[in-house]
Amino acid sequence: MYFDLLEKLKSWRAAVAKKEGVELYRVLPNKTIEAIAELEPKTKNDLLSIKGIKEKKFEKYGAEILSLVSNGQETEEIMLETNSSGEIKIYTVSRYLDVLNFQLKQIPARVKGEISSLDIRNNYLFFSIKDAKNESVLVCFMWKKSYDLCGIAIEEGMEIIVEGFPEVYKPSGKFSFKTATVELVGEGVLKKAYDALKKQLEKEGLFLPERKKRIPEFPRNIGLITSETGAVIHDFLNNLGKHGYHIQFVDSRVEGQIAVRSLISALDYFENKDVDVVVIIRGGGSLESLQAFNNEVLVRRVADFKVPIICGIGHDKDVPLASLAADKLVSTPTAATNILDETWDKALNTVILFEKEIFYKYQKLLGDAKFSIEESASKLMGQFNIIFKKFEKLRHDLINTTLNIGHNLKNAKRMFVVFSESLLNNLERWFEKEDSFLNNTEKQLKIFDPIRQLRLGYSIVFSGKGIIKSVKQVAIEEDIDIRVSDGKIISKVKNITN
Repeated sequence: MYFDLLEKLKSWRAAVAKKEGVELYRVLPNKTIEAIAELEPKTKNDLLSIKGIKEKKFEKYGAEILSLVSNGQETEEIMLETNSSGEIKIYTVSRYLDVLNFQLKQIPARVKGEISSLDIRNNYLFFSIKDAKNESVLVCFMWKKSYDLCGIAIEEGMEIIVEGFPEVYKPSGKFSFKTATVELVGEGVLKKAYDALKKQLEKEGLFLPERKKRIPEFPRNIGLITSETGAVIHDFLNNLGKHGYHIQFVDSRVEGQIAVRSLISALDYFENKDVDVVVIIRGGGSLESLQAFNNEVLVRRVADFKVPIICGIGHDKDVPLASLAADKLVSTPTAATNILDETWDKALNTVILFEKEIFYKYQKLLGDAKFSIEESASKLMGQFNIIFKKFEKLRHDLINTTLNIGHNLKNAKRMFVVFSESLLNNLERWFEKEDSFLNNTEKQLKIFDPIRQLRLGYSIVFSGKGIIKSVKQVAIEEDIDIRVSDGKIISKVKNITN
């Protein structure tokens, strides 16, 4: 199945590279293609956990890649079909092995045995495990990347549990157990591996306090990693304070070696997310059930994570190494919520304390202000009494002044009447005098009126130069106008005598 999917992915990459006019590695590098074929991701988170696939790549190619993986897993009928003549259907070898491998993949298992042989290569390893009661042997194949992720070193004679599914390798036809994870068996072996790794990491200074990042004050955006089916998620959410948190949750396996890949995938998801702190929680358990949290790869990932991590993992005796590497270690989900709520609760208590202090100070200020106001009011009343007395005096003065003004107004009115009568008499005499003058003037004007003289038989002679007053003003044959009382006569000078 791996090689078929690998070929499909390479063909798809070649088509995309040709379409975009870029080199093959710019679409996806070989290691990423091989990891996809090996891990067969089924979801976005599965795909994002693979090195070389980030959000940008997923947005561009994610749907096509998941479709290729899904289409490579189409169900085949395992029973040999018969045609209309009743004959058994004939398959090609490749097709038959595809059908067989698909069905074998539907039989995942966890198998315990003792390592009888081991061959570790650059990219993969083969090993065999045998049954403790008889000579039954299971040949196992495992990718080196998956082996490294388990964080343990296996040796011949070691009892282990492998998890995976059976597969027939098409090029050789050999049957093997395709292994996803390897676990050590027995508390004693696990404790020995735990102590050895703890000692190594302590020597490196991985657990030193100075390496730990400070949990930010007033965290708001929280990344939560745990199993959605476990009880701890409800304990966490029920005990978390109501401080307006924004929680981004990623469901993850939390038990067994298989949980390592899931937990690292969840951390990869939060790598570029806007979170203030990441919280990893799970309930208590034995050293065996918690071995994922003692995985070296996961422990180093936790220690080097750029955002502070709180680990709330229950344990019996030995603290999980991931908790020791975390920036804050607690043993219960409730304790994790207490760390997140601590600064918010302190702030709330401070606000309540300030509220009480403000109220007390307000009461005191109010009392002081009341006393000050009463004292000022008393002083004001004294001042007002003085003002009222002065006002009363001014009122009496105003009344007296008003009375004097009334008396003066009466005198002024009387003088106005006398003056008015005198003025009227003088005006009458002036008008009579002027009227007599105008009458005399009118008579004089009538006497000297030119029109009146014309009516009496007189006339006025005009030339082009005006009124003629002398014979010297005209010449023979000159036209003249003679104005009489009822009109004008046009004449011509014929003769001039002195």
